[in-house]
Amino acid sequence: MSQLTSRILQHDASTEIRCSTSNPWSYELLKRATLDQRLPLVLVDLERFDRNCRDFIQKAKSAGKRIRIASKSIRVPALIQRVLDHGSAVSGVMCYSVAEAVFLAELGFDDLLIAYPTTEQAEIALVKQAVQAGKTITLMADCPEHLAKLSEAWRFSGGRSPLRICIEIDVSWRPWGQHFGSQRSPIRSVLDLKSLLDCLGNFPNLQMVGAMAYEAHLSGVPDANPFTPVRNLAVRTMRHFASRDVAKKRQKIHECLRSQRLELEFFNGGGTGWFEPPLAESCLTEVTVGSGLLQPHLFDYYRGQTRLPAFCFALPVTRISQNDRITCQGGGFIASGPPNPDRPPQPIFPLGLGVEPQEGFGEVQTPLIVPRSKRGQIKLGDPIFFRPAKAGEIAERFTEYCLLSQDRIVNQVPTYRGMNQCFH
Repeated sequence: MSQLTSRILQHDASTEIRCSTSNPWSYELLKRATLDQRLPLVLVDLERFDRNCRDFIQKAKSAGKRIRIASKSIRVPALIQRVLDHGSAVSGVMCYSVAEAVFLAELGFDDLLIAYPTTEQAEIALVKQAVQAGKTITLMADCPEHLAKLSEAWRFSGGRSPLRICIEIDVSWRPWGQHFGSQRSPIRSVLDLKSLLDCLGNFPNLQMVGAMAYEAHLSGVPDANPFTPVRNLAVRTMRHFASRDVAKKRQKIHECLRSQRLELEFFNGGGTGWFEPPLAESCLTEVTVGSGLLQPHLFDYYRGQTRLPAFCFALPVTRISQNDRITCQGGGFIASGPPNPDRPPQPIFPLGLGVEPQEGFGEVQTPLIVPRSKRGQIKLGDPIFFRPAKAGEIAERFTEYCLLSQDRIVNQVPTYRGMNQCFH
């Protein structure tokens, strides 16, 4: 391991994994911790992060499953490593691009599953170099065209051992011709899967090692969203019926694979928003976890969730235009997805602050409404703390995260951006 890698992944002695619970957050605690820091910044509470991690791992182990880390929801190598340090119940990393997987491989990470397909020759060449260096990398495929292009690119790159392939199968719910779920794989039935497996036999330089059946309509749709109380009822009804449908489909996929005498290394499903139900499915070997480790506010809106918010960001007050308005330096930070009211960050400290509806989170500054009880108390330079709606995207706006432990910042670790990396 290089000196750079050692520095990036090192753990301060005071940040080792503990079993203690974290202290409640307060404005005074967070303000004191950031007193001598340059703002804006992101804080990660390590006690809370570890508690969330243990919660996922212990539940997975009890069910005889493993978890796989969704890197897109973290984008900080030191935090990805911290999850892996919790023990053998963590499979590896689910990456969102080839370049990212190769970058992580160079840092010493292994067992890298790339969740989104690629057929680019240049990217396959990067995979080949990492595989030659001894790394385990698996590419995604879901159609005959993927297989043909991957086989050709792997042959052209000079790959000797077979290229590892994971097949993604769509398990969306389609009652009465309606589609509930993400538009991903065209493999939507056992017959589709058998047809693709037959096609796979034409490419001896490809080896199927895994399957993935992700239920986006269950894992990615909140059912206790305070912004959509009526929709919540519809989502809960959909979940009731769709969850049974997903379990049946995955069991049929499993039986199909066994009938083809395919002994796979892994069968992946689930996610933070739909974690515990997949643990009961005997056919799955691992469940993906990402956002719940940091617990952004969008993931509070699922019934039964018990995880603690583990990170927030701070912006400095730079303007006070009138006694009930302040403006912070820094803007944007709105999460991807439909432009709904749950996508912007939430101001959490000081309590009671609201977002100016005429401006929202601006391009480079954020105006806020000050409640009557706080007027005159907030000064220029004071930090205002926010929770992001999603976990990973905020890392694209910061070069490092500050790690909080025992009420003080104990380390600063780079994000992908801070390591001069930008992945798509």
